[in-house]
Amino acid sequence: MKSSGSTSEQGRIYNERIILHLARQHPEISRVSIAERTGLSAQTISVITSSLLERQLLQIDGKVKGRRGQPSVKLSINKQGAYGLGINVDRDHISAALLDFSGACILSLERMVSFPTEDLAKKIARDLIEEVKATLGADWNKVQGVGLAKPDYMDSWLETLVTDSDQRANLDGLKDALAYWQSEAFESWLAQLTGLTCFCQNDAVAAATSELLLSSQIPPRHFFYLFISTACGGSFVANGECYSGANGNAGSFGLIPSATGKHGQWILEALSLSSLRRYFIEKRIEWPTTSDAWNQDQYDDIIDQWSYEVALEVTPALASVVALYDPEAILIGGRLPTRVLNAFIDCVERTLQSHSMLSLPEIRSAQTGHTAGVLGAAVLPLYETFAPQQNLLLLSSKEKRASPRAL
Repeated sequence: MKSSGSTSEQGRIYNERIILHLARQHPEISRVSIAERTGLSAQTISVITSSLLERQLLQIDGKVKGRRGQPSVKLSINKQGAYGLGINVDRDHISAALLDFSGACILSLERMVSFPTEDLAKKIARDLIEEVKATLGADWNKVQGVGLAKPDYMDSWLETLVTDSDQRANLDGLKDALAYWQSEAFESWLAQLTGLTCFCQNDAVAAATSELLLSSQIPPRHFFYLFISTACGGSFVANGECYSGANGNAGSFGLIPSATGKHGQWILEALSLSSLRRYFIEKRIEWPTTSDAWNQDQYDDIIDQWSYEVALEVTPALASVVALYDPEAILIGGRLPTRVLNAFIDCVERTLQSHSMLSLPEIRSAQTGHTAGVLGAAVLPLYETFAPQQNLLLLSSKEKRASPRAL
């Protein structure tokens, strides 16, 4: 069996990223505190932090008072030191987000669509990127890359996922137009358009990555992220990193058969915005047009009924996740309206009790909410460039890693 080692350069980069990670989690951290938390020598920390200050990735926020000897400086992330640009192409929207180096979102843009074709997606993406460039001005050169979050299988399950009547009238033509998304052509086009490296992941992995870097509280080290949009997917996080599996398919929750098939043969058909829309159409109830409207009493019954029925469809699969993976938490996020998401989580908590003999993990909504996909896309360049990933220490990590497939 081939062993993988590491070079001193890889070790230096990893230590650098550890220090940046600590500065992000603990603003105004001192070099002494970094040493206590990492075990690195004072000389190593001094050399690395001096380099990060020179490159304007860290900044000095005053001095630590009350210590003997030379006062220690307080180190924080320089928000303007780097930026991450994200593009999220999904079946019902195309959006863009710009994050500063602290992870704060300084620009978020969205255009609603229905199963976008190549030409439409390029036009919208070009317009969104021009707005980002206008916002950044001369700081555009600090953008570390463009992250792209999109689902695979954009041209599949159209019979159940497409709810627009005009598009349903010609599903074969729509399928042909959407075949473009089977390739990496859009990823290459984005890189050429922006002059930046493009980091591509599926929505669920991007959303889980955003939870790792942007959550207001320190996230669990081991969790399963269930991402719900026009379809759904999942991502496993193990030891603080997304786990893709041997062939890049780990977390493909939507490709598990549903329990009864009442809302579709596959979980991605049952647990989705498309499923919720179909349910409203079947019950002849008007779709709420504002976020406040979802909280009106008239929608309580249909929301609770759909949530319960769909929870029954996915509970056996979630019980398997608990048994096989033993996560600390199951985080559920994506684009379900908040009222629906909360009802669904309540139902899952109840139904899982009768499907598992094991202690259940915490089940809660994800921190980054309905913008998780695009924020995750914007996180990708920052994550790949600055996050302390363990595989940085492996020589074999230079090989291109397979990306988990999205739904």
